[in-house]
Amino acid sequence: MLETRLSGVGLVRAVLVLMLVAVSCEAVIKYPPMMTKQPPSNEELLFQVASRQDENDKPFIIECEAEGEPAPKYRWVKNGKEFDWQTYDNRILQQPGRGTLVITSPRDEDLGQYQCFATNEMGTATSNSVFVRKSELNSFKNEDPMTETVNEGDPVGLTCQPPDGYPKPYVYWMIQDDRGALRSINSSRMTVDPEGTLWFSNVTRFDESNDFTYACSATSTFRNEYKLGNRVYLRVYQSGSTAVQTKNEPEEQFKSRKNTSILKGKTLRLWCIFSGTPLPEMRWTKRNNSQPAKLPQDRVDYENYGKTLVIRYVDFEDEGSYECEASNGVGVAKSYSMNVKVQAIPYFEKEPEVQNNAEGETAVFYCESAGKPPPRMDWIYNGMPVEKAPPNPRRLVERNKITIYNLTKADTGNYGCNASNDHGYVYKDVYVNVLALPPEIRVPPSDVRSVDGQQVNITCRVFGAPKPRITWMRDGLELTGGRFQVTPEGDLVIQDVSFTDAGDYVCSAENKFGQQEADGSLEVKERTRITDAPQDYEVAAGQTATFRCNAVTDSDLELSIEWLTDGKLIDFEQEPRFVQQSDFSLSITKTTELDSGVYTCVASTELDKITAEATLIVQDVPNPPQLLLPVICNDRDASVEWQPMGDNRAPILGYVIQYNTSFTPDTWENAFDSVPATSTQFNINLSPWANYTFRVIARNAIGPSQPSDHSEMCTTPYDVPYKNPDGVEGKGSTPNDLVIKWSSMPEIEHNGPGFKYRVYWKREDIENARWETYDVVDWQQDHKLVPDQPTFKPYRIKVEAHNDRGQAHVAAPEVIGWSGEDVPNEAPRNLTLLDLKDATTALLAWDPVSNESIRGHFLGYKIQTWTEHESEDKARDIIVENNNEPTALVTSFVPFTKNFVRVLVFNGAFDGPPSESISFNTPEGKPGPVDYLDAIPMGSSAFFLLWKKPKQPNGILTGYHIYFQEVDGTSIGIQSERDPPINDHTVTRAKLASLKPATKYRITVVARTAMGLGSTYYIERMTRSTEATPPGKPSFIWQHISTKTGAPAIKITWIPNTESNPGSHFFIKYRLYGESMFLETKPELYQDFIVLKGLEAEETYQVCLVAVDGVYSTESDVEEIDTHLTGVTSGVILRPTDSIATRGWFIGMMLAIAFLLLILIIVCIVKRNRGGKYAVQEREAAHGRTDFNEEQGFPEFAQPLDGPKRDSLGSDVKNPIESDTDSMAEYGDGDTGRFTEDGSFIGQYGGATGKRKPAPEDKSPSAVATFV
Repeated sequence: MLETRLSGVGLVRAVLVLMLVAVSCEAVIKYPPMMTKQPPSNEELLFQVASRQDENDKPFIIECEAEGEPAPKYRWVKNGKEFDWQTYDNRILQQPGRGTLVITSPRDEDLGQYQCFATNEMGTATSNSVFVRKSELNSFKNEDPMTETVNEGDPVGLTCQPPDGYPKPYVYWMIQDDRGALRSINSSRMTVDPEGTLWFSNVTRFDESNDFTYACSATSTFRNEYKLGNRVYLRVYQSGSTAVQTKNEPEEQFKSRKNTSILKGKTLRLWCIFSGTPLPEMRWTKRNNSQPAKLPQDRVDYENYGKTLVIRYVDFEDEGSYECEASNGVGVAKSYSMNVKVQAIPYFEKEPEVQNNAEGETAVFYCESAGKPPPRMDWIYNGMPVEKAPPNPRRLVERNKITIYNLTKADTGNYGCNASNDHGYVYKDVYVNVLALPPEIRVPPSDVRSVDGQQVNITCRVFGAPKPRITWMRDGLELTGGRFQVTPEGDLVIQDVSFTDAGDYVCSAENKFGQQEADGSLEVKERTRITDAPQDYEVAAGQTATFRCNAVTDSDLELSIEWLTDGKLIDFEQEPRFVQQSDFSLSITKTTELDSGVYTCVASTELDKITAEATLIVQDVPNPPQLLLPVICNDRDASVEWQPMGDNRAPILGYVIQYNTSFTPDTWENAFDSVPATSTQFNINLSPWANYTFRVIARNAIGPSQPSDHSEMCTTPYDVPYKNPDGVEGKGSTPNDLVIKWSSMPEIEHNGPGFKYRVYWKREDIENARWETYDVVDWQQDHKLVPDQPTFKPYRIKVEAHNDRGQAHVAAPEVIGWSGEDVPNEAPRNLTLLDLKDATTALLAWDPVSNESIRGHFLGYKIQTWTEHESEDKARDIIVENNNEPTALVTSFVPFTKNFVRVLVFNGAFDGPPSESISFNTPEGKPGPVDYLDAIPMGSSAFFLLWKKPKQPNGILTGYHIYFQEVDGTSIGIQSERDPPINDHTVTRAKLASLKPATKYRITVVARTAMGLGSTYYIERMTRSTEATPPGKPSFIWQHISTKTGAPAIKITWIPNTESNPGSHFFIKYRLYGESMFLETKPELYQDFIVLKGLEAEETYQVCLVAVDGVYSTESDVEEIDTHLTGVTSGVILRPTDSIATRGWFIGMMLAIAFLLLILIIVCIVKRNRGGKYAVQEREAAHGRTDFNEEQGFPEFAQPLDGPKRDSLGSDVKNPIESDTDSMAEYGDGDTGRFTEDGSFIGQYGGATGKRKPAPEDKSPSAVATFV
């Protein structure tokens, strides 16, 4: 180390210099130089000198820049001597105002050690020392290509003699074809060691270089050029077997030195290159003091397919013994160990700092360093070793510090600390400046905003000499201790700030020359809190994952929520599968295994932020397993071995082993589908005479993996069949044959060539009958037809499997079969109804048929039944099983109708002739379920029910019952009935009220006959929430009814608007025509009608219906209804609109006008006839007209007017029906029962569309229809 090889720069100098320069407008504070730019320590500067015409010089600079007052001057030292750069003409320049040297045209003589000094009257600063060196890359020796010969499967190394150069060139190998084109080498079998040798772990015939050479290359990254050198032809002697079949155990080719040293912070590379066939796998381990140790996984990489261990940013903890182990399943594994020692360039543990002191004070420079080996410490004063500096009795120099007591102006100057060892040095140059200045607050406190619970720093930066004492005050009290701390720089730090800390703060600086104060304020807001943190999430690949996150903060602050994945902000534009919803939740669609990681919710304001993390695990099906060893087929089994290749975050639950054969090459069969997850080897039973391939599938909770690659094919030897056909049976297809059937055996069960079926049969009912045989050589055939056999005779049957090796080694089972069946020829007689038990059940009896007439397997009797409304060919079959009992209890007759029935016998193939039919009438029964049911919500507490009558009424319907019960999940509440029930069977609508809002109900409708309630039919619906909405526009129909006193009354029936919100209930608004104020009825909550009473007779009322839902209401159109004392006008009116054409006065006026016009026409006719007859008709006929009307009068008035004729209102009226709740069966278009006493809705609303028909008893000619 040169004694002048010093370096260092303090990061705080720039701030201190700015503070010194800005001290005042009247005076400039002087201070020693301080380096701001300088060469890096422990690094070289390289330059390039052009050596060929196609090369260029590489100019370079050596930086040196310092600040000081007055401005410093610069000088350079090269190789320990003063360097006069001005003597180099214009080739070397110094930047104006700086010390930086610019070498524009480098030469070889520029090599050397350089150091810069910056001097002013206050001191001298020293820069780092840097070595400048020339970069070079020579060429390879010009040699002819060499030839290397090797046997296939053997290892080989191709050596390279790289050229000299600096820095040391990087050597690699390439492939150069005969045309000179180059391509890189990338193979797990080929590796280039640090010395440039290309190693083949094993050579294959494809490595032979017939039309190319292996070329060694060297490159210099600094010079950005490469050289091409040694070229080698590789000749490969091919053996009879392939390289895959050749087996060689691992052997060493190249390895790192046994003992290796590496500098702290550098990158360590350890090499282990082994040959072998198959290619060896490498495993690296570490030991410390013979004890296993973990590799630093966050700093470890593997290069060259595991042959190079790379550790980045080496630290002392990486010292130890490293071992590589190579194994390929051949021979024993080979290993090699290397010892690694970590050395270190010196580094500071405590750096010296700039000192600004007043006279009489003490200045102390601390300098503590470390390194390996331990560094030597040297102190520098104004560019020279402190030992050579002028003596100063008040200065005490120690190894790790310098102390200067009782400072004077003359002590101002630069001090440098240099720590060095064999590997390098570290240097820092600082100064002491002796001043006499009153306090000056350069950076006063500002107005600070913070949130509760945080640490707050209120800045107060002061300059003065001696160093001022800084105190902080609030409300006149000094803040000391506890949560309040004053930093050496003068800042006030408040720990765990609270709302009570808000207010004004005063910073006070004082020394012997004066005092200065400045104040600032603190405002404390409520901190941000996450109220709904994301939770850990597991999801199957392809599904959507959602993380929720919500936060609250101070009302004066704007809250922002962002999402990070693995510490990086999610870019939602670049990641369309990631979506931040309006509620700040994060949704990830179509998740993949790569989406797994840590997701962070960041809730922030301008003052604070808080985070919450959750882990996403995306589970996918396992990776395909890998088959390990070739599968060898034995005579009866094979062993399959595999290894898992990753479970993708869902543990493997088991394996499926599949096979296929050459018989079914496109079909894979499961050999075993539940191999335990802990097994990686399994034995499989095989069939003879088959070519097998195998594969393995892994299975986890998500699903099965893709199959592994299939194995090589293996073959089993042939043998006799191991079984006979299954499913053997015999039966006829016609009355005169026997068909012997079996299940064909797949090829995998043939076990050898020449496979066939041998079929045996003989009569079972003939003693000592001989076997007959037949060979079926088509293995796919599954039957044998034996013709010309007697009808329905027993046969003994068996079928054997044979191949060229012989008969199956198990006996074929014998079965009994039958020849064909024929049609039974006898019908049952005397079919009798013994007992009619109820509407659907009757007991029947008949005489059985003889056994001989069945002519087949007796299976029983069929009872056929139909009704008078059905045809005989639609009869329903009821099977009476073979119990030899000629009676049957039939439970499927149709109630309340005439039923027909007959009986017949049947065998396995045919039905026999039927018996004679009998008939009987069944009584009324209970109805079936309603055909349809729906419930439309009305407001939040009611339903509008609609249903259809049962398809099977089974009698005369008398009404319906409606039940309801609450549903909570799988629990059902107590059943309640709507009161009253529906007593009119024509009514198929009703309102169900008084329900709970937002509650699910099971609603049941049951039809009723005189025999009781029928089958139930229910639906489940939810009532609306209590949030009301405006109802749709309703409509209504009205009906005049009579009271006991004869006073007029009108029944108004509500027609809800089912196309929108119908509303929950209604009321009526009405008024006398011409009045301004409407009267209102009470709201009707349960029924669908309201009766208006207390009306005046012979008046016109304006009426409208109002549908209500919560606070909302909607009115219908207004209707005008006339009242009469006796209630003469009765009917059903539906008037959706109010038109002038329906006003009574308008109709009367139009009738009067028509009457006057008619009189005027008659007068004109009379006057025309008085003037004499004029033969108009004859004159017209003479001109060819023939379409004369034979009747009297004008032709255009001879035909009836279009449209209905409106008669006047009669005066002879009949009294209305005396009932306040009059049934409306008499009104409408012929459909009775449209209104009921229980207030349910009419069956159809379209019956009354604009006019009212008279009641059936209104036969008087005075009773007329009234148009309103």
